[in-house]
Amino acid sequence: MDRDNEPELDEDRTSTDSGSGDTSPWLPDPVPAVRFHAESPRVNINRAPHDRVSGVVYKRAAHIKTVRYDLTSESPQQLSLPLTPNDAETGVSGSGFVDIRWLFSELDGLDEGLLKGRSFSYLQECILAPGAATAEATHADLDTVICVLEGYGELAYRPSTGSPILVRTLRSGDAALIGANELVRLVNRSPDAPLRLVILGLQVG
Repeated sequence: MDRDNEPELDEDRTSTDSGSGDTSPWLPDPVPAVRFHAESPRVNINRAPHDRVSGVVYKRAAHIKTVRYDLTSESPQQLSLPLTPNDAETGVSGSGFVDIRWLFSELDGLDEGLLKGRSFSYLQECILAPGAATAEATHADLDTVICVLEGYGELAYRPSTGSPILVRTLRSGDAALIGANELVRLVNRSPDAPLRLVILGLQVG
């Protein structure tokens, strides 16, 4: 890819992350589910405050809590996927454990207030080729949640064409909420590996 012909990503931009090429960031040890949910009636799903700059909420992988659920437990545990420990109705019991990373939540008791009033629009897996970059674009009335599955890249964004470009490094496990109408560009900074993301579109209002 000819970087000399890229839009002004590397000019007039403000880096909000010093980042490096390390694609395997440190992740915290899992928190036992019993301890995690004992914080009720209100549970903080984040290990550290998320940061919000312009219309983007950014969460580093290391700042997101990982919760370990015992799938053999007879005590009901709050899961966000169809896994039921020792379901008394079917008689089909679970085994082992599962680690859940709570990226964003509006469930009662675990709500952050970031996604209230949104409705589902689409869910995508995005595989950005090595060295590839999307065009800068905006989506009116549509919030976007991204989660990095693997790879190393950048999220470049700004509220308007006259604003400085803000840049966040993207590594495996990172997540971000991109507000409607934000100008956004995704860049794969690896010359030989894809950047894989899950992208969730949410209608505002």
